[in-house]
Amino acid sequence: MRFNYTLYPESKQKLISASLVDKIKDKKEKHELPYTGYTSKSDIHEIVKGMQEEGYFKTLPKDERKEFMESLENIFKNQDENPWKIERRGKIISQETECEDFYFMTGWLASCIMSPEEIWKYQEHGFSSINNFVGSIGAVIWNQTHGNHRKGYEWTFQWNGRTFVSNITGDMNLDLRIYKTDITPDKTYDPMGKIVSYRPELEEDKQLVSPYHSEEPNFLIGVMKYVEQLNLKSAMLENKAQPLIDYTKSLGRRIGAAAECFGGYGANPMILMAHFDLPMPQLDENYMTNHPSIYNLHISSESSFGMFIGPNNELLFSRNTDCETKKIIDMQFQPDEVDHLLKGICFQSCQGLGRTVPKTLIEILEYCYSGKYEEDLKRFNEKYKH
Repeated sequence: MRFNYTLYPESKQKLISASLVDKIKDKKEKHELPYTGYTSKSDIHEIVKGMQEEGYFKTLPKDERKEFMESLENIFKNQDENPWKIERRGKIISQETECEDFYFMTGWLASCIMSPEEIWKYQEHGFSSINNFVGSIGAVIWNQTHGNHRKGYEWTFQWNGRTFVSNITGDMNLDLRIYKTDITPDKTYDPMGKIVSYRPELEEDKQLVSPYHSEEPNFLIGVMKYVEQLNLKSAMLENKAQPLIDYTKSLGRRIGAAAECFGGYGANPMILMAHFDLPMPQLDENYMTNHPSIYNLHISSESSFGMFIGPNNELLFSRNTDCETKKIIDMQFQPDEVDHLLKGICFQSCQGLGRTVPKTLIEILEYCYSGKYEEDLKRFNEKYKH
């Protein structure tokens, strides 16, 4: 079953200019868009039959109708032999065709917002083919109806020739979720062999960090340590972190549906930051270290996502399920993304998407940057020095 599709920016802009994205959003607000779940071949047969009865295929340009219909029929009968093909870094990635893809290729999703007279006029909107036009419209509709409805703080970042969208949010249980998706517009051929401006989301595109319960304080402290240890420039942490505190207060607060969201569960900042004087491990050029990280986002009592500094000063997350020296990287962020990370943690909390209340995060920031942390650390070291 297919879950997500990536629409490339160029096609999205064309659809915006044609006011089709606004039309889709309007229909969504009126609950006039279809929501599809598991799809079988019989479902595809029914939607094609419905489009025929409504006259959609009669308006197909005659010089393209025969090839279009024959190609659809061939793929329907030989689905396994006609995969998606994505060109990436000199290689071809093949992605098997799923039944959900026919919602796009047949034009059925596009038919939900366009009449038989409108749907095939791809050239009027600057598209190269029928497939690219109706498929791109379908991608917008799909993402509107199947997208993450608990959308948190999102930003786009380009690195190493690729474009990524990151999102800090929470799941339906209010557990912290960090998503990172590669949306780079690779040259893509749909199962009909046509170049299109969208693709199914690939496993290679996705990165996920999925800890449980109230891990936002540990996330915040880990990013703070990353900034401090590398002496990174952060506009949000200037002037004793006042910009980040002001930003957090400006967001207001929504209460999430968990007991922790009503307050009274926040730990003392002094306890949360008890290890802050200890370094975050840095991996060598082979992504190896002999040191476990004490900056962790916990999954359970036995495993966590450890935070490390990479060989190029990137912030890395690696699952600490054992003591392996070489780390498998689950997610990475570049130094220039630190302010997005800081704002994202606070935004997630203020929107009630996680279990941690904003007050807890503000108390950590105030404790760390007011001088109180340094005073406590000095007193502790003097008391227990040998």
